[in-house]
Amino acid sequence: MHILPLALLLTAALRGEALAQEPPRLVVLISIDQFRGDYPDRFGAYFTGGLRRLFEEGLWYANADLNYASSETGPGHATIATGTYPRQHGIHGNDWIDPRSRRSVYCVADSAALPVDGLGGGVSPRNLLRSTIGDWLKAASPRSRVISVSGKDRAAILLGGHRADAAYWYESRSGRWVSSSYYLSRLPDWVREYNAQDWVRNRVPEAWTRMAPESLYARQGPDAFPAETPWNGSTAFPHPFDPKRKPAQVGNTPFLDFYTLDFAWRLIEAENLGLRGVTDLLCLGLSATDYVGHGFGPDSHELLDQLLRLDRELGRFLERLERRVGKNRLLVVLTADHGVLELPEFLEQFRGIPARRLLYAEAIQPELDRIDRTLRERWGIGERILLPGGFLNYAAARRAGVDSLELEAQVRQELLQVPAIVDVYFRRELVRDGGPDRPYLGYFRRSYHPARGEDFQLRYGERSLVTSRPFGTTHGSPYRYDTHVPIVFWGAGIPPARSDRAVYSVDIAPTIARLIGVPYPEDLAGKPLEEVIRR
Repeated sequence: MHILPLALLLTAALRGEALAQEPPRLVVLISIDQFRGDYPDRFGAYFTGGLRRLFEEGLWYANADLNYASSETGPGHATIATGTYPRQHGIHGNDWIDPRSRRSVYCVADSAALPVDGLGGGVSPRNLLRSTIGDWLKAASPRSRVISVSGKDRAAILLGGHRADAAYWYESRSGRWVSSSYYLSRLPDWVREYNAQDWVRNRVPEAWTRMAPESLYARQGPDAFPAETPWNGSTAFPHPFDPKRKPAQVGNTPFLDFYTLDFAWRLIEAENLGLRGVTDLLCLGLSATDYVGHGFGPDSHELLDQLLRLDRELGRFLERLERRVGKNRLLVVLTADHGVLELPEFLEQFRGIPARRLLYAEAIQPELDRIDRTLRERWGIGERILLPGGFLNYAAARRAGVDSLELEAQVRQELLQVPAIVDVYFRRELVRDGGPDRPYLGYFRRSYHPARGEDFQLRYGERSLVTSRPFGTTHGSPYRYDTHVPIVFWGAGIPPARSDRAVYSVDIAPTIARLIGVPYPEDLAGKPLEEVIRR
């Protein structure tokens, strides 16, 4: 029988958290990158494997939301793992401009984290300012293993937290699984042996083709569509791999998730997860849906094929987990870090919904330059006023006799004349709570970390895709298509149900903590989900 330390039992009793049954021996936290919250309803009829089981047999929150504006991978995974918003955990973007040095910072960059066995390196959780569910588990149960795996370094690192025993991610140059010296001094023998199999070249076919009849895909729309990202000059199936670039190309296909799940299963066996008499945590970031969605959009044949293949591979993975641990001793949590906007051209052509693609260099930057010239001429200032990255030259304005409130008022007035821009939020509005409310101001406040934040942030209009590319799509807005995500709890005696009440990504970590009986910080933004803990 799993015996919790007395201190944990006392903590649970004081909070009214008496455990109804033995905690799960293995928790698998899965984040499907860019998996929109409407995908289960939209594509659920096509699922026959793991996705179908999770949504039908699990407790599914169909109305879950990020509840903050920076709907990107880094903030998403940090929020899932910490139970706090970006304003608390500090990962408010995949990248940001440091206000002091004005240099770009990658969210998991760490020059002190060295390569391991000549691969990986350069990244760690150093920039993450809060502890994670894995950190809480390690503090309460040092014998527990916490390991994370993802196709992206930032997903593996931010899900795993500061005290993870290991984190692994896919390196597209070599086609291998790598880490950094923050976690390991050398790769375990089993990882070396696995990498030596050269999975990409030996297990991935010569081309990415549809796995189901073409008629099923045709219901979504055309295969070839000009706004999709070309693959060897074509946007239609099949997509042949270039043998010389195969490791890099595989990262943009369903085979990346297949590879991730295969590696994860080898990890479970090698590390003996789930059979060690304590609760172990495995965090999985499945990245392929994001790469495919960016390139081809959520209405493409490619995205549907990605989900069908993921459904199949997740089904096999769940079956293996059940045989190994048993469903009642297994907890699987499924969610996503963010959603995505449809291709604007697809929305207009096939759904009659107004949308637009705005190339930043053509539609936004010239307007910012014009506004800067206007303000400088108005006040007789020689230096630039609108600085790159969302900063203002307050010092130059002050020398010209313009105080900060007047500067911001004039900047706001000019920016709101740009058709793509519908609101502007300044630092003084973002750092405080209360005051006059405006649409999405709360979303931007929960995203804003003062020590790392800009002087102002822009909100573009809904379904306005501001991008540097003439094809593909992206996310990063406060709108529902970017912030609506699924949350599912499966196994561990949790009965199947669908809940349509509003819940948030920050609720995931404290809910897991309650289920496994470990203390967590009292100042979390998230709350344990009652439907789950009442199992």
